[in-house]
Amino acid sequence: MTKFASLAAVTLAATVSMVAPTVAQAQTATGPGMAYNLYSPTAGSGTFGNNGGLSGVFTNVFTFVVTRTGVLSADFSNASTGNGLASDIDFSSGVLTGNNTTINFTRLLGEPLSTIEVWGIDPTNITAGTYTLTVSGNSFGTIATYAGNFNVSAVPEPAAWALMMIGVGAVGGALRRRQRVSVRFA
Repeated sequence: MTKFASLAAVTLAATVSMVAPTVAQAQTATGPGMAYNLYSPTAGSGTFGNNGGLSGVFTNVFTFVVTRTGVLSADFSNASTGNGLASDIDFSSGVLTGNNTTINFTRLLGEPLSTIEVWGIDPTNITAGTYTLTVSGNSFGTIATYAGNFNVSAVPEPAAWALMMIGVGAVGGALRRRQRVSVRFA
């Protein structure tokens, strides 16, 4: 291969890698407004939401590709800008489905106590697969926004637990066998 052909191949590879979407960009978000999904399967975490443009009753759908078994923690909430109804969202539901699993989000904080609503789930074990989160509600103004977090933390494998326990036992054994050094002053 000549130097020119080698340089052309490297340039082509660099161009293709810049144009190809990253895994996080490949995640989908659909529905009215400016929905976004910045979840990264590699990291197992990310954010999702809608940056506004909602008007009236809405439904946004977000797709998450989970690549490992782990503990899911997820939530979403609206952001109140203090503009009264123009920035208010009343959520009606949040439902995560996938891998023969249905998880319903519950309201943790909100109406009538606060115009800011927070919806979440208890940490739940999930397996690898594709999950769909459907968020529905009623927006009282196009400047209303909301954001959420979707995090899957790794669960240690039994072998990792065994190694941790052996390590703790070894440290404990070393401390127990450690001899006391007496200091004498002359």
